[in-house]
Amino acid sequence: MQDIYNPENFTPYLYHAPENSGTGLPFIIRASRMGCGYEESFFCVQRNADYPYFTVHFLFDGCGFFHIAGKDYLLKKGDAFIITAGNAHTYSNYSGDPLGLVWIELAIPGQQELSGFFKMNHIHTLDAAHTEKPLAQLISIIKAQKAAPETDDFSLSKMYYAFLMDLLEAASLSPVRSHPQLVTDALSYIEQHFTEDLRICRLSEHLHVSHTYLTRIFRRYVGTTPLKYISLKRIEYACSLLNTTSMSCERIGECIGMYDASHFNRFFTRQMGLAPSVYRSKNRETPT
Repeated sequence: MQDIYNPENFTPYLYHAPENSGTGLPFIIRASRMGCGYEESFFCVQRNADYPYFTVHFLFDGCGFFHIAGKDYLLKKGDAFIITAGNAHTYSNYSGDPLGLVWIELAIPGQQELSGFFKMNHIHTLDAAHTEKPLAQLISIIKAQKAAPETDDFSLSKMYYAFLMDLLEAASLSPVRSHPQLVTDALSYIEQHFTEDLRICRLSEHLHVSHTYLTRIFRRYVGTTPLKYISLKRIEYACSLLNTTSMSCERIGECIGMYDASHFNRFFTRQMGLAPSVYRSKNRETPT
């Protein structure tokens, strides 16, 4: 893997398209905004279904949550999430660490067709295994825009098209391993055991490495510590059960390995900013 996450690629930057800019030609893609930088812990962006843009975000550090089309997705370092026009959505960071994002908001001819492809195939996120090419292309776009702010619409549109082609290719790829074997094994073990009383000492013993080494390598490739990632996996599963079942909050707590109802309520509220019962009611009352 290239040094795609070099901090020099992600110095804070924000671009807004000038008002009334553009050629007006129907086949020219334009960016309304683009940027990169860190969002502080516990931030939340929420938009209604009248959002008109096709937007792609890549996480270059940290972990977060993305809610769209009635589902919650846990995002880790290297993942991308895609916002299609006309979809209410929320993205947030409750991991306790800043969230690094690089993103682009596009005004696209034929947007309905492009958004329809992702909606029809239920593609709202892309795993880190597939995002290197489109992320590299987006970094190139941002660097070009920073170096020459007056770049003409034709040259920029070619770069936007290349980005979209890389994105569509990434959406069609089969899974490949992009992490060191140790991280892959850790993620697999967490996936199988996060609903149990899983402690980091047990995980590191299973992998035959020290707690310190595991934490350092995991943080480098996943964007957070193993302990925080386990908590996020539990929250992701709890959100899914709250949205898709009528199980009691007490029972859902048991399903994620918490057999004390008050502990689960405090844990969920601390991570998501609202109680599980409020989360369930809010998502059922507000269609996405």
